[in-house]
Amino acid sequence: MLAERLDSLLRIKILGLKMDFIIKMFAVEWVRLFKIRPYSTSALTVSVLAIAVVGATYLNKLDQEKREKGRLENQSYQQQINQLNQTETNIRQLLEFVNTQKRTLRETEDTISVLKSEKEKLKPIVDSDRAVVEALFRVQEERTVENIWRERWIGFGFGVIASLVASFLWFIIGLLIKGRKHNKQVQLTNDASID
Repeated sequence: MLAERLDSLLRIKILGLKMDFIIKMFAVEWVRLFKIRPYSTSALTVSVLAIAVVGATYLNKLDQEKREKGRLENQSYQQQINQLNQTETNIRQLLEFVNTQKRTLRETEDTISVLKSEKEKLKPIVDSDRAVVEALFRVQEERTVENIWRERWIGFGFGVIASLVASFLWFIIGLLIKGRKHNKQVQLTNDASID
């Protein structure tokens, strides 16, 4: 398999090299002719290109018609019957799926109705438990209201104490800075008197 691939790649490369040589040869010849007769070489080139484009288009159209004709001939009556049988099988499977989904939906509806009836049975019990829970919440709320004022007074006291401490520290820092300035001035005066 690998040898076949390498052989085909080698053939393609050789063909490519031959094509490169042929193209180069045509290009050199075209340039030589263009230098001798530029108008007739240009006209001939345009004519050859136009014929090539028309020919390629015509061959492409013939190929498409041939493929379409072959496709239509290949599709026999037996193939059409087989396709119809397959379609019928698919429709039957789809109908079976739809019926299964209907049964599942009915079972789901039955389950929902059973759950609703159980909900109605449990509703009085839930309502009585709800009253107990609400009573507990009211007691908790009353305790919270009592504790709020105590917490506010404690917070206020801490704020006043923090303010006093900050003022005290600020005063100490101010005294230290003034003392340091005073010491520098005394030292400068002493140094000046020594000189």
